[in-house]
Amino acid sequence: MAALTAIKVNPVIKRFYEDHKGRLKGKKLIVACARKLAVITWAVLYYNKPFDASE
Repeated sequence: MAALTAIKVNPVIKRFYEDHKGRLKGKKLIVACARKLAVITWAVLYYNKPFDASE
């Protein structure tokens, strides 16, 4: 559910979704976006820095 919201709101996830739309379909694309969101979340917690979309 978080991935579906992130696709609409987060510019990084939205760009990832648009770039991979041709190669992946349906639930596989949503799972890929969820993984991308999890990696971003892990990096924010691990490095203790706020999220910056430009990096």
